[in-house]
Amino acid sequence: MLSKFYRTMSRLARQKSGNATLLVAAGMPALIGAAGLGVDTAQWYMWKREMQYAADQAALAGAWALVGGASGDGYVTRATQELNSNLSQVTFAGTPSIAKVDWNGGTGNSVVVSFAATKSLPFSSFLTSKPVTVSARAQAVYQQGRAFTSCLIAVDPTTRGAITIGGNAYVVAGCGAAALSDNAQSVVKNGNAVFDVGWIVSEGGIDSAFNDGKTQIYANQANLSDPFAGLTPPTNPTPQSLTCVTPSTTYTATVSTVTTTSSQLMTSSNGNKWTASGSPKPLTSATQPSNISVTKTANVGDVITNSSTSATGTVTTTGSGKSLTYSRTDIVTAVVATIQSIAVTSTPGGAYPQPGTYTDFTIKCDTTMAKGVYVINGGSVSINAQNKLVGDGVMFVLTNGAGITINGGSNVMLRAMNYDEMVDPKAGAMTPTQATQLKDMLVFEDRNSSGSTGDKINGTSGMVIDGTVYLPKSTLTFDGTTNVVTRCFVIAAAQIIIQGTANMTRFCPGDGTTTISVGGTGNSVKLVA
Repeated sequence: MLSKFYRTMSRLARQKSGNATLLVAAGMPALIGAAGLGVDTAQWYMWKREMQYAADQAALAGAWALVGGASGDGYVTRATQELNSNLSQVTFAGTPSIAKVDWNGGTGNSVVVSFAATKSLPFSSFLTSKPVTVSARAQAVYQQGRAFTSCLIAVDPTTRGAITIGGNAYVVAGCGAAALSDNAQSVVKNGNAVFDVGWIVSEGGIDSAFNDGKTQIYANQANLSDPFAGLTPPTNPTPQSLTCVTPSTTYTATVSTVTTTSSQLMTSSNGNKWTASGSPKPLTSATQPSNISVTKTANVGDVITNSSTSATGTVTTTGSGKSLTYSRTDIVTAVVATIQSIAVTSTPGGAYPQPGTYTDFTIKCDTTMAKGVYVINGGSVSINAQNKLVGDGVMFVLTNGAGITINGGSNVMLRAMNYDEMVDPKAGAMTPTQATQLKDMLVFEDRNSSGSTGDKINGTSGMVIDGTVYLPKSTLTFDGTTNVVTRCFVIAAAQIIIQGTANMTRFCPGDGTTTISVGGTGNSVKLVA
């Protein structure tokens, strides 16, 4: 029996007709499993993709709502609406989590949306008896755009320390500072300086020393611009020079009761000359002295005597039976008169320049400027200590390397021209368009100029500079104090250095703001996760 069993098994082992069926039967579970897993994976991927897209859109919508000024939970409502509108297949999601969170050092400057959906997959649930959970998360960071204004503007696009604050400078004003330089150290602070201007904006980096909790810092900003880049300086080609005059006073008397003593020189029509005998006859058209120079000590009623005065006239006489006309000259040897009144004429000293073009404008005496445009060609505006300069309604245009230096101790009052003064034919003689663009411009350096390396303002407590100083090719160093009257003192230069004992606490009057725009950026939102 046992041998028969062995023979049967041996015969079956040699049989090949059912091998394919056995292989199919053995591989069928794997085939069915792979097909089922593929269907489940496709379903899971569709859910995941739809959920992630909805989360992205919800995060962006919530961030845009905050940029637009949504208050309270308004951004949550907006994000939820966007989330629901983008879910069509996944209708079984749970309650989403929508919140503001900090991002990259900011505070509450991003929106995070996260949610999950749980549902059974056909094949997986057959094997595991458990549903699957699909989750999605998105984070959108937002930044509100801002148009920046400033009263301190460094316009050089690349320099390090475009705005440099050093020494014991004390600057307190709410008008802002802007550096157009994209240098990693575009705004630098040295020493113990105090620089509280409300905000600092730069296309490059800003020294961390300015992070004092008082100043708003906006580093690496795009789209900043020179607010005066499109302006063209006016011209005034009339040649002028600056001259100091010595003060003088003259006294002139009006006199009455004139008595003269004279001799007569008679010339007849035939050319004969002789001296008349006897007392001179009165002249029919003689010029008698009326205004006589006197000394400071003269008084009304005094009798004065002048000598060697001449008077001329004509007289007709009769001789040899006919009328002859003679030219008569009275040589007056003495004039005796009584002072009736005295006129005093004073010419003050100093300089009284008129608008035009100067090769140099160095102040060496007290100077009062007439209203108008003063072009400085190649020289400098230099104001020495202890000299007084008054320019009420003026503009300096610097060309051909001209610069400006105001030394400490000088008594300076400079006010830029307003619109009315600029269009006045006697002052600016500008068109209305020019006047609108250039009003309040006190110093305008031509961009075609080579610039100056020595521009400096050493202010004093009595200095008043009211207007805009624009030096796009030069570095301006400020060290001292200045006052303003009606508007912010705006400095726009290639580089601005404030140092020493500069005190600019009265840099802007009133609320301390300015309307000079340096550009800025619009609202922005982007996905970061």
